[in-house]
Amino acid sequence: MFQLISATELDDATMFCTMECGKFSYTICPRSEGSPRNPICINCCAGYKGCNYYSANGTFICEGKSDPRKPNTCPKNCDSKIVYSKCPLSEGNRVIENIECTSCCTGYKGCYYFDLDGKFVCEGKRSEPKICTQQCDPKVAYMICPSSGSTKLLTQICVNCCTAKASCKLYGHDGSLLCTGKPKIH
Repeated sequence: MFQLISATELDDATMFCTMECGKFSYTICPRSEGSPRNPICINCCAGYKGCNYYSANGTFICEGKSDPRKPNTCPKNCDSKIVYSKCPLSEGNRVIENIECTSCCTGYKGCYYFDLDGKFVCEGKRSEPKICTQQCDPKVAYMICPSSGSTKLLTQICVNCCTAKASCKLYGHDGSLLCTGKPKIH
């Protein structure tokens, strides 16, 4: 699978970060879990802050209330409405050890960094790079681009919200606007 990582996700503050080797022992990064076929067992109290929890049909249920640094004492019951979660670092491991050279500035938002004694130091400040896959989005029915003003039915074009050209509008099968393409910065 081909992936593009957008440089637009880096903000000016993180471009001038220092690297501090050996300062951290490990990091905790919440990850997305579950699916309609493989539901998770959790409730809003125990779910991680920053992670959003959804039902099988994609309805937002809640944001987690537990801090990975100091998890809440919560009832052990599962909320039957919650089926899956979406977290800031969906591809990250829950606990990452042997961190190489990083700092609070270069660490990712949503990740909690701990020192060699296991004490919390900081939450990362850098936005995770946006990964743009080349997969066709089946929700997209047609696209309108301002340059041509024409409507293109997407029977043979593979496009998604990330790959759409700047200012092109993608619409769903019910005619609703799904997204507008953003300018690509190289």
